[in-house]
Amino acid sequence: MANSVAIPVWLKTQGTPAVSDRVGPILASVESGRRTTELVRWVSGRAWSRAGAIAAVLSRGVPRRVLAVSTRIVLLLAGASMIGASVAVLLWNNFGPGPLDVFIGAIRTRTGLPLTLAVWATVGAITAIAWLLGRRPGFGTLVAPLVIGPVMQTVLTGLESFDAPRGLAAHLVVHVIGIAGIGLGAGALIVAGLGAGTGELLAAAASDRTGGSEARVRMATELTWLALGVLLGGPIGIGTLIVALLIGPAVANGHRIVDSLVTMSRRQLTLALG
Repeated sequence: MANSVAIPVWLKTQGTPAVSDRVGPILASVESGRRTTELVRWVSGRAWSRAGAIAAVLSRGVPRRVLAVSTRIVLLLAGASMIGASVAVLLWNNFGPGPLDVFIGAIRTRTGLPLTLAVWATVGAITAIAWLLGRRPGFGTLVAPLVIGPVMQTVLTGLESFDAPRGLAAHLVVHVIGIAGIGLGAGALIVAGLGAGTGELLAAAASDRTGGSEARVRMATELTWLALGVLLGGPIGIGTLIVALLIGPAVANGHRIVDSLVTMSRRQLTLALG
């Protein structure tokens, strides 16, 4: 056999029983050692191969997980920024903001607080109420208002250096653009999935307590903010009704657009990473 250990000629020619008795164990030991060495090499090779495979999986899995988390955070920040800028456009248009913004405007009028602090105070109070009612806020629920407030203040300050639109048609166009922007921003927050919005959180908490549907409870809370805002002297106008009518479809459309874009981007990235 090719792999067998060669026996010296002089051993073959020896007829002494003692020598023959020693040859057998020696050859068996050598053969056993050779097989052991081959086994160790095979096991080592398999171990390194398996370790390499695991390392390869981890090296691809970690960046993908990091990328997924980073994408959600970017969506959160981008969505909150878009909402803040869009609400600022509605306020600048002077045609009537949404129900909650009517209430926030009333808080500003009564307290003299800057817009950012008025937003934080109002949203913080709503979040606290929802939490007390049993709905715990998520990461996005807490972070989004911290972004929305300053963005609203900054964008509104910049827009106020220009004259507000004049005429019904101009007001309508600007208002629809602002509502569409809010819808896209809300869609980004929904796709990010890092926590419900403040209004949704309160509606869900109130729904849990009262047993009513979230849609009806949400409508009741919106009407409550509107009524309180009007009583306290908040800004209201025809645009407030337009916001109430269009904000639902705008959010649904924004969610669909953002979800489609993110899904397409993920597919392209998956193909790129192999």
